[in-house]
Amino acid sequence: MMPHLDGTREIVPFQECPSILLYKNVQYEEYPKHWHTSTEIIIPEKNGYQVICNGKTYELSVGDIMIVAPGVVHSMPAKKGTRYIFLVNFSSSITLKSFDSIFSLIQPVLIVSPKIYPAIYQACRDLIAESVDEYFSPEPFKEIAIYNNLLTLFLLVGRSYASQSDIISGPPAMQQEYIQKFMALCEYINDHCTEDLSMDSIASIAGFSKFHFSRLFKKFAGNTFYSYVNERRVAHAVLLLLNSEKSIIDIATDSGFNSISSFNRIFKISKACTPTEFRQMYNDENHPRPKSECSDTSTAAQADENLRTKSP
Repeated sequence: MMPHLDGTREIVPFQECPSILLYKNVQYEEYPKHWHTSTEIIIPEKNGYQVICNGKTYELSVGDIMIVAPGVVHSMPAKKGTRYIFLVNFSSSITLKSFDSIFSLIQPVLIVSPKIYPAIYQACRDLIAESVDEYFSPEPFKEIAIYNNLLTLFLLVGRSYASQSDIISGPPAMQQEYIQKFMALCEYINDHCTEDLSMDSIASIAGFSKFHFSRLFKKFAGNTFYSYVNERRVAHAVLLLLNSEKSIIDIATDSGFNSISSFNRIFKISKACTPTEFRQMYNDENHPRPKSECSDTSTAAQADENLRTKSP
């Protein structure tokens, strides 16, 4: 299943479809901690399956649909059975902000099951089945057909998640108003995550007290405000690490972190390696490691001091 695993990052070998890969996985094999920039969709077909994401264990029953967001560290213990596993690179073609908002809601994973999403479960299963048939068919333009099915699946999931949110108790019109408000707040955080965001300032934008906002945000996003912000900052740092020659200190600053130690700690929780280790493993010859880049360990104290000096 993992033909190219370097460190903890899986390099997805897209083949016939440039942005979609499907495995019919029957191997009794343990898959170690790994992550990738693609979205992963796991559907057990025979026997259940166990997936560990960011240290939390999820038990999947036959027919469950698990969506693992890009960049999430996950592993799968060896288990007999059959499951379909899609790996899809949406970032190459989808730039809609609303799509980013849906991904923000499924961090780190989302499970579509008959119990959790009874209203859309069968429709989602049908979309997966159609996508499997398309993938193994000789029909032309099948990548477009699969994309269309999976986008429809995400639309169903996003709308159902929003409609099921119990963010407040009240009439449907008020519920919808709060959902729209928090969707807009998530988009604002996504766009400004590298800035000095505080809960006080975002709560003020929303028109809530800090306590009320904190409670409502966690109910809506399934995560605390600061954990959500840090997830977005790490995602931004990953892009800089892979696509720039900036030093670790500069990347920490540009990604919104106020110290190199907090950047290293939060990054390692998310990616199971430090930023320097990440760059050493994955930076190609077109982006050589800068000589000025600091070590994550021996010079951390000096880097913290430099970063504090550079901070506004």
